[in-house]
Amino acid sequence: MGELKTIIAKIESDVLHVPEEVREILGHDTKLIVGTAAVIAFSAGTSYADILRSLELIQDDIQLRLSKEKSEASKSRKK
Repeated sequence: MGELKTIIAKIESDVLHVPEEVREILGHDTKLIVGTAAVIAFSAGTSYADILRSLELIQDDIQLRLSKEKSEASKSRKK
């Protein structure tokens, strides 16, 4: 699972510039669900069941990254 760093620029009211790499995955007809710390973006035709399955995979990936981050922090404190 990859991670993409980007700047999303607001062009005009209700219109955002989204990087090409993201548009290639989602297409132009995209829906967003916005939380306080994250945004879920998905193609408008995607079923909510498929979105939930994808989110489970993403959550597993984030848990793995968090574990590695904690492990590295622990190692640097021991030095």
